[in-house]
Amino acid sequence: MITISKSSSRKNISEIIYYFLILFLTYVFVNKVIDIPAFTSNIFKTGLYGSLGAKILTYLVLVIELLNIIILLIFKKKGLFASLIIFMVFTIYITFLNFTNRYEVCGCGGVLNGLSFEKHLFINFSLIFLTIISLKFSNEDKASFDN
Repeated sequence: MITISKSSSRKNISEIIYYFLILFLTYVFVNKVIDIPAFTSNIFKTGLYGSLGAKILTYLVLVIELLNIIILLIFKKKGLFASLIIFMVFTIYITFLNFTNRYEVCGCGGVLNGLSFEKHLFINFSLIFLTIISLKFSNEDKASFDN
């Protein structure tokens, strides 16, 4: 009979979530880069930014997302914390847009493009939850998440 320890299972769950987050964030980043004009247009359509502001924010978001992916690859735990902060900020941002009637559709790109607010919020909350789980389980296994 094969037995798997609780800590081993949690470590595996944490690792699966970690790699999923890398793939997810890379997918979203690449889709935004592939169609920068559409991403900029979605930011501009909120009415919060002028043309120049939307362009600046576009590149700022892309730089932050790329740095987050790099940090996630090099420093797992710091990258998970950075991801958690980014997911929370984006969730607050889309919620603000929704409550001020400025949210139209998700502009993340790829299969996420065009999501309603409710679906986007659900995905963001799921990402926050998964990131917290990965952090919690990684704290239990210090050996693999020391950096």
